[in-house]
Amino acid sequence: MSPDRRAGFTLVETLVSLVVLGFIVVGLAQGLRFGMAAWDRQARSIDQDTALDSTDRILRALLSRMVPGVDPHVPAVAGDGFHLAFTAELPVNAPASPTRLADLTLGANASHRLVLAWTPHLHARRLGPAVLRQATLLSGVRQVTFAYFRPPSGQQPAVWVNQWQSVNPPALVRVHIEFENRAQHWPDVIVAPMCEADDN
Repeated sequence: MSPDRRAGFTLVETLVSLVVLGFIVVGLAQGLRFGMAAWDRQARSIDQDTALDSTDRILRALLSRMVPGVDPHVPAVAGDGFHLAFTAELPVNAPASPTRLADLTLGANASHRLVLAWTPHLHARRLGPAVLRQATLLSGVRQVTFAYFRPPSGQQPAVWVNQWQSVNPPALVRVHIEFENRAQHWPDVIVAPMCEADDN
């Protein structure tokens, strides 16, 4: 073999090396793209689970602090299948308010969000318009439905109903959330009102 032949690579060998290197680069790029997509899906899933867990905790905290009314002619808890209005004690980390008691409303709006609205609960007559506060608890919600458990009374058996108008809370409140992404699910939130006292 001539010295020139031993000194370097032929054109064919160089081309073959470049083709092999190209395949390696393409494979690495596809692997990186797959890894980034998997990372993104996992991050979105974690964010969704975190938001759902936070919403679950907020709903349980508020519904468990639901309080009965004072005036028997004015329902303190007014709910149907899609909205629930009640009075409850706010958590200690809630925004500053003249009183820890607040009149709250839960329901999904047209923007597919589960919204909590509240005003301070005052026993005296208001001298001006109430300051309404709103917070989005969860996005991507197609529908939120409420049900209320009525315990047995006299000849009436225990039953879940979709309407509640009373000075007293129901024995249980069930919140069912349906998502825009139909593959997404979360267990129903079932809470017994007046079961939690504030530790602080």
